Amino acid sequence: MRKYTFLLMLLAATPLSAQLPGTPSVGERLADRVIAIVGDTALLNSDLEYEISQYRAAGQLPTDSVALEAAIMEMFNSKIDDLVLVSAARDAAVSVSEDRVNEVTDQELARIQQQFGSEVAFTQALASEGVTRDQLRRDLASRVRDRQLVQDYLYSRMQNRARPVISESEIRAAFTEQAAMNLGQRPATISFRQVIVSPTPSAEARARAIARADSVLEELRTGADFDVLARRFSDDAGSREHGGDLGWFGTGRMVPEFERAAFSMRPGSTSGLVETMFGFHIIRVDRVRGAERQARHILIQPEITAADVEIARVRADSVASAIRGGASMAELAERYNLASDQASVSRVIADGLPGEYRNALSNAGPNELIGPVRVSSPRGDRWAVFRVTEQTPAGEYTLDDVRDQIRENLQQQYLIEQLLSDLKQQYYVEVML
Repeated sequence: MRKYTFLLMLLAATPLSAQLPGTPSVGERLADRVIAIVGDTALLNSDLEYEISQYRAAGQLPTDSVALEAAIMEMFNSKIDDLVLVSAARDAAVSVSEDRVNEVTDQELARIQQQFGSEVAFTQALASEGVTRDQLRRDLASRVRDRQLVQDYLYSRMQNRARPVISESEIRAAFTEQAAMNLGQRPATISFRQVIVSPTPSAEARARAIARADSVLEELRTGADFDVLARRFSDDAGSREHGGDLGWFGTGRMVPEFERAAFSMRPGSTSGLVETMFGFHIIRVDRVRGAERQARHILIQPEITAADVEIARVRADSVASAIRGGASMAELAERYNLASDQASVSRVIADGLPGEYRNALSNAGPNELIGPVRVSSPRGDRWAVFRVTEQTPAGEYTLDDVRDQIRENLQQQYLIEQLLSDLKQQYYVEVML
C-alpha cells in the first residue's frame, strides 16, 4: 500500500501539508482499494490519484466536469495499458540494467528533494508522511524499473514490425491538434556537408595493439575471467568498470564489423580479434533474446600520437584545397569519413551542436566552405571541412518542419495500439471501478 502519493509529485518547494484539492490525504490513502486487476497485478486507487495529481500540478486537467471525467478515464485506461505491457515484458524475460535504474532513481530522488529547498525540509516532509528515505527510493526505483522494462520490451517488439502507412490527412489532423496545444518556438537550424579526416595510427602502433590484444586473448583461453581482464585492459571507458558489459542491443546499434561478429556467435562464446574503427575488440556474447544480444567486450586501441594528428591536419588542408578547386565533397567524404560520420547533416538545431561545430558554423554564410576545423571525438582530435547548405531562422513551427516526426509518432502509436490489442487477449483484465 502506497502511503505517500503526494510526496512523489514534482511540485515547487511547498510543505507537504499544502495539498492540492482532490489529492488524497494520508487517512484516505490508508483505506486504499483495488480498482483493476491485470494478470496477477492490482491497480490501486492511489496509483490513479497519483497520476491525477501530476496532471493537476501541471495545470493540465480540464475544469469542465464532463471533460474532467473523460480525462480521468483516459488516465485509468492508460494505467491498465501500462500494467499489461509490464506483465508482457516480465513474461518475455526482459531484463534491465540495475546500474541504470539506480542512476535514474538517484536523479529523480535528488530532483524531488530539490523541490523542498533543503535537506532539513525534505527530511521533515518525509517524517510528516511517516515515510523513510529508503521507502521513497524503493518506490521510485520500482517505477523507474517498470518504465525501463516497457521501453526495452517495446523496442524489441517494434523494430521488426512493418510500419503502417500514414495518410497526409492524418498528419495534418495531428499537426492541428498539436498546434492547438502550442508547439512553442521553432529553434534555428542549420544543414551542412562535411568531410572528416581522422588521424590513423602508425604501423608500429597497430602492431603493438595487436600484440597486446593477443596477450589478453591468450589469458582468456587459459581460463582468466573476462570481467577482470576487461577492467584491467579495456580502453573503453564507458564499459570498462562494468567488466566490459554493453547491455542488450539489436541490429543497427553497433558498427558493422562488431555487429557481424556478435550476431554470428553463440551464447557463452568468445571471439578472436575483431577490428573496427575504434580498435581491436574481443567480444563475448552472454545471452541471446530473439533479435538482440547481450555482450561484453575488451577494446584495445592503437596509440594515436601528436604526429599522427598533424599528418591528418595536413591531409585535411589538401581536402579543403581540392574542394575549392572543384572536387566533389561527396566523393571525398566517401574516402575519408568513418562509418559513423555523416557526410550530410540536415536541419540540426544550431545551438545544440558541439562547441567546435557551433563556433565554426555560427557566422557562416550560405555555401561557404569552412575549415579545416579541429574537432574532438572519443578517438581523439580530428579535422573537419564544412560547407553550409541551408540555414533556417527561429520562428513558428510549420507542418513541413514536423511532418516526418508526426508520421513516425503516429506509426509508433498505431503499432503500440495493435500490440496492446493482441496482449489484452492474453492477459486477464478486470475493472473494479
